[in-house]
Amino acid sequence: MIQVFEHQSLKKDEDVFTDKHLQALEHFLGDNDERVFPYYSLIHNGVRFRQYVGVICVGDLVIEVLPKTDSVDEDKGKWQSRLLHMLSRVYKLEVRTPSNAPQDHQSNSPILDIFINRFLLEVDKLLNRGLVKCYHKEDGNRKALKGKLLIGKHVTTNFVHKERFCVRHTIYDQEHILNRILRQAVSIIPRVTKNPQLRSHACSTLFNFPELREVAITEDLFNGLQFDRKTEDYREAVKIAKLLLLHFRPKNTAGKYDILALMFDMNKLWEEYVYVILKKQFTKHVVRAQPRHSFWENKIIQPDIVIYEQSGENPLIIIDTKWKCPTDNKPSDADLKQMFVYHIYWHVSNTVLLYPDTGRQPFSGQFQKTKNLIDFSGLKCHMMYFPIFDI
Repeated sequence: MIQVFEHQSLKKDEDVFTDKHLQALEHFLGDNDERVFPYYSLIHNGVRFRQYVGVICVGDLVIEVLPKTDSVDEDKGKWQSRLLHMLSRVYKLEVRTPSNAPQDHQSNSPILDIFINRFLLEVDKLLNRGLVKCYHKEDGNRKALKGKLLIGKHVTTNFVHKERFCVRHTIYDQEHILNRILRQAVSIIPRVTKNPQLRSHACSTLFNFPELREVAITEDLFNGLQFDRKTEDYREAVKIAKLLLLHFRPKNTAGKYDILALMFDMNKLWEEYVYVILKKQFTKHVVRAQPRHSFWENKIIQPDIVIYEQSGENPLIIIDTKWKCPTDNKPSDADLKQMFVYHIYWHVSNTVLLYPDTGRQPFSGQFQKTKNLIDFSGLKCHMMYFPIFDI
């Protein structure tokens, strides 16, 4: 396994990251514009990773992309532990923090393993309870008249075979779209993990599934899914299945390796992690993520986190999370202007720019009076630092 940090480059060599691996990553990039492809961009004889972290499996090679805020701290074991901790809180995973022992490039990633393990456990629960069933229409050329006779198709198909009927009838079985998605996700696990226990677990789980038709995997498919009383228990398993299926590319004539990219936008992950921890800590308040407010015409303004009074009506603090280290312990002009707008639109006295804790001291500043003597001195913007482990 190769470990790199976000925004770092990886150049090919003769032993670990070979030309075949690089070609597979080029194939995964495909015809996408490198300016909008989120995970990495191509450079001469290698790739440069972006703000996404996680794991990319390229055939027999596993690449872990780790987060990092401090240019001095290069301890990959520590940053891997921090990433696992954040993922465990956001995705409710049970994680055993890995040791700092060096990793062999043939080993598997603990990041991938914990997601696969959680997914298989969720699927096992569903199988033990019994998979949900649904009604659906099925066409067929049958020996008995059952259901609705498709007259036009029947006449053309059974001109010779008078004993058959082209019919459409209703079936009640387990061909539910959620079951089909989960089965498809289970089927790719033996191809992307090197962990023998997880491979065995996936194969036994797949054996317990009924035979179901495959489904075309797209982003729109998952966006259109709806959960009800009968299918609410599927939510967590489908959430992980979406991560696996949308970012899996099987090998074909153009690519010699299967590729799975289980990657997370570090800015978004940091925001979600802070929200989960604050919601746990502020039990006497209401903590909401990304509330929307009309701004201009069809534009909206949407801060990361807002803490309200217990009634949930009056906002007290607006928080904007930043996965970066501020230069010279000062916020950027753009960040300050953004926080000033939050003050005005939400009518709050305190806003917070929240950075990952790197040992720096918090700092507060006030907005000043304008030339026409409008007094904004009661509005304060605080620069604060949040620990990556639970407080």
